[in-house]
Amino acid sequence: MERLRKTMARFPSAVITARRAVVLFALLATACAGEREPPRSMHVSVSLVEQVVRLAVRDIPPGREITALVLVDGGGGETPARDREILTREQGSGGNAGPGVGIGASGGSSSGISPYISLGYLFRNDETSRRSRSMTAEIPLADPAAYAAGYRDWRIVVRYRDQLGELQSLSVPAPPP
Repeated sequence: MERLRKTMARFPSAVITARRAVVLFALLATACAGEREPPRSMHVSVSLVEQVVRLAVRDIPPGREITALVLVDGGGGETPARDREILTREQGSGGNAGPGVGIGASGGSSSGISPYISLGYLFRNDETSRRSRSMTAEIPLADPAAYAAGYRDWRIVVRYRDQLGELQSLSVPAPPP
């Protein structure tokens, strides 16, 4: 009977330890399952050339759609971009398959040099490809004098739809005249 009582006294601590292990496993599984690559950030560069604001948006992540590029003045008025052009660049890499020849030598000054030729067959590597998208656009200034006087209050806004379809925006300062 005493033995049964001691066994029963240990039972709750074993259950608590098992529960902790299950909770820890569930937390780890949830953390790993929820782990996703964060969306890459886009890079926006702007310049002013002859009363035209030139924009370049680089590294547009897959699934992201640029909906508008606008110049916002100090009063909140918007001038949309013109001449938008999107560029897609794809880079691929991978090994070539086929026969290969290697030429070399082994040895040293005291033992002599032994040249060798090896023949083999090169198997193709896994190909990797990287796709990058960028967009360029121009926004002509309607009033260059007003822009020069208050460009610090102006900004460029990039509006886009993210991978989930939600509207987002990114704002950068207007370039100096």
